[in-house]
Amino acid sequence: MTKRDEQSVESDCESGMRLHRRRLVAGAGVGLAGFAAARGWSGQSVAQEVGTPIASPSPGASPVATPGGTPVPEPALTIITEQRPEYAEPPVAGGELRLFVRRLELLGFNPASFRQDFQVTVSYLDPLVRAEEVTMEPVPWLAEAWEWRDSGRELVFTLREGVRWHDGTPLRPEDVCFSLFVYRDDYDSTVAAFLAGMRTCVPEGARTVRVLFDEPDGAFLFNVATLPVFQRAQYTTFWDGQPLGERSLSGFNWNAQLPVGTGPWRLDAANPDVVRLVRNEEYWAGPPSFDTLSLTAEDEFGAQLTAWRAGEVDVVWPVRPRALAGLDGVDGLVYAADSAVAMFAAFNFINSARVVPDMLVIPEVREALNLAVDRAGYAEDVFRGFVAAERTGTVAQPWAHDDDVAHPRRSVNRANRLLDELGWVDVDGDGIRDTPWGEPLVLTCIVRDDARAELLSLLQGVAEDFEQIGAALDIQRLDFAAFADRWMVSHDFDLIAYALVNYPAFAEFDLYGSAWDIRTNPRGWNPGGYVNETADEAVADYLAAYEQEDMAAALARLQRAVNDDLFALWFGFPLDLVLVRPDLRGFRPNKLHQTLDTRLMWRAGVDSG
Repeated sequence: MTKRDEQSVESDCESGMRLHRRRLVAGAGVGLAGFAAARGWSGQSVAQEVGTPIASPSPGASPVATPGGTPVPEPALTIITEQRPEYAEPPVAGGELRLFVRRLELLGFNPASFRQDFQVTVSYLDPLVRAEEVTMEPVPWLAEAWEWRDSGRELVFTLREGVRWHDGTPLRPEDVCFSLFVYRDDYDSTVAAFLAGMRTCVPEGARTVRVLFDEPDGAFLFNVATLPVFQRAQYTTFWDGQPLGERSLSGFNWNAQLPVGTGPWRLDAANPDVVRLVRNEEYWAGPPSFDTLSLTAEDEFGAQLTAWRAGEVDVVWPVRPRALAGLDGVDGLVYAADSAVAMFAAFNFINSARVVPDMLVIPEVREALNLAVDRAGYAEDVFRGFVAAERTGTVAQPWAHDDDVAHPRRSVNRANRLLDELGWVDVDGDGIRDTPWGEPLVLTCIVRDDARAELLSLLQGVAEDFEQIGAALDIQRLDFAAFADRWMVSHDFDLIAYALVNYPAFAEFDLYGSAWDIRTNPRGWNPGGYVNETADEAVADYLAAYEQEDMAAALARLQRAVNDDLFALWFGFPLDLVLVRPDLRGFRPNKLHQTLDTRLMWRAGVDSG
């Protein structure tokens, strides 16, 4: 199972659509200085207010007199929380849209490998269905309709009429089946596990695709059908010329032939520094407003920010909350966009390094630790309010998340009482409680050293919270190899922290299910040996479901189970901050990939003549 923790954010979203209800009138928004106070979000989740338009000027801003005596407002960032923004003025055609992308394998156009920046892929390719940008539910795209048959063992897609590749040839069912087989069989594929249950794909006629499964797989519609479809004619000779088991598109010579797609942009030129695309005038959903899209390789955030301030690039994301303080007095838009990221620290229930390895099996210990966490504190200090800190679990997909599952109210006093009742007291006066078997209550938390900066910062806050209940948190930042060895081999930790980027459908059953305990199943991801019968039953029900309603019901039961019998300390869902130039219009947040909808953007004031 492919895992997308924060380290893969830089590669997938590092791995995203629609027309919206509310208008963004000129000047709408709130300046950064008064953001939290103006919205009442100090110590709260920004997501609680998502959907509420901000239409007041920046608090405290004073006009500046121009030479002609007409006052103009001081430069300031405008914070926009609307997840379905609309724009008062009509789109203007012309100009160039400029974005940054990762340099790593910028010219590696194999869609199955996901090594190329996802922005390139989604600019020239389309999926069968798209994840709706706010709910992440599947909506028609290249496929205008679909139907489950044979009790979930067959999924039939009907392709949209009139879709053509950039070379003018029509989209065919054979293209879809070829793409699915590559995703499954390419030795370089990072999503092959999602197609393990696909028996075959059968093209029929000009518009029908039948996908057959060994067992029902409702997640296929969300996670696989949303993958980009590529052209069979361009790759079939190269693919078929490789031995079975050794096939991959990664060796294709794209220097000789740039990829073609059905997407809104056509690849025009590419080198290790820049990928240049031009508007697809024949795009079936309507062409982009911009003439060209330039994707420039730049991995350093400081350099990205400098270029944005100099007017050399239009959008920068993700932006860390603390970086906004350095943009005070700068004109720009900041979209506080919902994301599909969940932060948590999972418990290890069998720590091989402890005198009593299963110490954290004791529910009162986990409850006390959970009660001590000051989520409101780190929401303000670390995220500046840009986090849904009170949301539990890892199911960040809105279509599946159960809003009724909640944290208990923070109570240091209650946490201390729970530990007192267990007989865990500070024996030697060093401020750290000791267990009845004489072991100090020092918890080890492992995390990758390249994890999201906010996760590393909030763990420091959690360590301070634990001090109030006589516990210590030893945060160990590890490189990739050491981190993998600790959680997969030695298991000598108490907590393991992640920032997980979710696919459109729940894909983390091997995180919770006891059958995927890494100690007994090398293909599993359950890092702490978690066992909960109700959670196992919910996972089984989810995997057997193919209707969205049944899938969501199973996940609701799972969320309650792993919250009642704590699987982890939940740290909530951080928002993505997207920095946009003040003259850019048409930006729409998208949970799959925040800048997916470049087709809908335009620049105010561009001369279309």
